[in-house]
Amino acid sequence: MADRTERTTTGSSHRDREREMQPYVNRFEPDRLWSTRAAAFRGELKPYVGYMAQSGFPGVMLLMLIVATIGYAALVRNLPPHFPVTAFGVVLVIGFTCWSPLRTWLKPADTVFLLPREMEMHQYLRRSFRYTGIATLIGVWFTLLAYWPMYKLGEGTANAFVLLLALTALKAGNIAGAWQERRTAEAGMRRSLRFIRWALTAVTLAALFRFAPWKAVLFGLLVAALMAAVYRLPRKHALPWDTLIREEGRTRRRYYRFLALFIDVPTQAPRIARRGYAGWIGKTIRFAQSETYVYLYTMTLLRTELGGMLIRLTLLGMLVLYWFGDAVWLDGWGASIVFVLLAGIIGLQLGSLRQSHKYAVWGHLYPLPAQRRIDSLASVDRIAYIICTILMWLPGGIALAVHGSVLQALAAPAAALLYGVLRRPSAVRRKALKDDEED
Repeated sequence: MADRTERTTTGSSHRDREREMQPYVNRFEPDRLWSTRAAAFRGELKPYVGYMAQSGFPGVMLLMLIVATIGYAALVRNLPPHFPVTAFGVVLVIGFTCWSPLRTWLKPADTVFLLPREMEMHQYLRRSFRYTGIATLIGVWFTLLAYWPMYKLGEGTANAFVLLLALTALKAGNIAGAWQERRTAEAGMRRSLRFIRWALTAVTLAALFRFAPWKAVLFGLLVAALMAAVYRLPRKHALPWDTLIREEGRTRRRYYRFLALFIDVPTQAPRIARRGYAGWIGKTIRFAQSETYVYLYTMTLLRTELGGMLIRLTLLGMLVLYWFGDAVWLDGWGASIVFVLLAGIIGLQLGSLRQSHKYAVWGHLYPLPAQRRIDSLASVDRIAYIICTILMWLPGGIALAVHGSVLQALAAPAAALLYGVLRRPSAVRRKALKDDEED
């Protein structure tokens, strides 16, 4: 009888212990999950970052930064009378101010395993907001530091501390606005809200850099009230799982596409965009076996993220070079220096095209010579490079020609043509052949 009582007591205490431990066994720990996934991603990239560092790329970027700093200092010392100081500041600062990424490390399977925990995800997302928000806010402060010497030469009257507080508040508003855009159910409405936010932020920055601080702050409050009302209009998700997962996948692809310039990396499924305004280019390619790879690389360039990045770089370059050309900085040669830097960035981005379809199986199934793939790659790369660089230079070249600097207006595009026609194709072929030999 005593033994049975003892066994009953022991079994009861064991069940009580299990009931006490059950909440801890099934407890959802958002901070731990976030930290584990972030560390896993860093560990995933670490070997490839080492190869990138060995390639000399950081040294080249440091050299470009030094050259840009020296050129910017010379521009500030010899600022032309009609230089657009306010517009320059808006372009310099708006990127970090409006760009509000959100690294959530979410995966497609999370819609099954984490969805039941949706009400507890606020702590997980708070870590993401801190992680990306602080990094981009530091970027805003650095751009303000770079712009400050030129701001003092303009019409603005605010001191550095007031600008720092105003830009911090503006950045916080953009982070909040970007989150509301992610929650919006319709993709078209998300794009419209993002465009409105960027446009109103640009106007607010212009007011902040040009007018008295109290006027700019009052205008900013009116803009904030307007955007708060607009964000109430569309339908929203409580937690936009699909949007966050797509954004995370897009960010991972960008990392790997950059690292693919230096070493072979795991392939990521590309994001395909229709881009109907550029789709007609594919129809101009002759329907023939010899043009197979030309068509393939052309459509890859037009419909993937690489094409969108090149378009944005070209448009930004057109704007920046027009300003430098119109200012006739360094007797017109300053625009050429900036053009060389931007053309180098475009060439670097185009280099990732050779990684596309590198391991496609169908290339070994169809009767297509391997050399034809390399020749077609070099041809598409050459044409894309020349088109982007010439279009980018066109506004600045016209501005220089109007001011009588004809030699400076013709030197940069001539150099780009010579490099694009004579030097770049052979470099692309050599790198593609080297990749094939290593495989």
